[in-house]
Amino acid sequence: MTIKKLLITSSLILLISIGLGCAEVTIPDVKMPRVSLPKLGTIGGDKNRAASEATPRDLLMARLSNPRANPNAPGMTVGKMIELADRHLACDCENTRFVRFWEKTKEGYRLYTSLETLQSIEFVCENTGETRQCYLLEIDRRSQGEALGHRFLSGSEFIQLQYDNGVNCERQTPCP
Repeated sequence: MTIKKLLITSSLILLISIGLGCAEVTIPDVKMPRVSLPKLGTIGGDKNRAASEATPRDLLMARLSNPRANPNAPGMTVGKMIELADRHLACDCENTRFVRFWEKTKEGYRLYTSLETLQSIEFVCENTGETRQCYLLEIDRRSQGEALGHRFLSGSEFIQLQYDNGVNCERQTPCP
């Protein structure tokens, strides 16, 4: 057997061994390096769940285009609104994150929250030039005791609520 054929045969054996996940390959009179493959994660494991909880990259800097409920409130991005909502929950000593998971929709995204009173929030988004804007639709608070007229919250009011409660925490005592 020529050296060229031996190298080709050895290379093929090495590639097949790697593909099959063999830890070591030995060929008489030929020393091969030890090869070990990393363990692969399971499909649908914790990594996939964590990715769905993260705010989609194209939304992080998307400007919220809802009219401001308070004209003195600054403009806000979707990422900042989520950050403020998480701060508000932390102020209330909640051990949960605001975002349960995101779902891509035809016109934007739907955010499913960890709150019992607020199950989902709908964002309608579009690209305008180099920026992305999103409009937060009216939110169903699913209040059981309130009249129908008070059950829904406008997107502008929700944004203002997150701003007011996420910037300042009125809690004076530490969480238990």
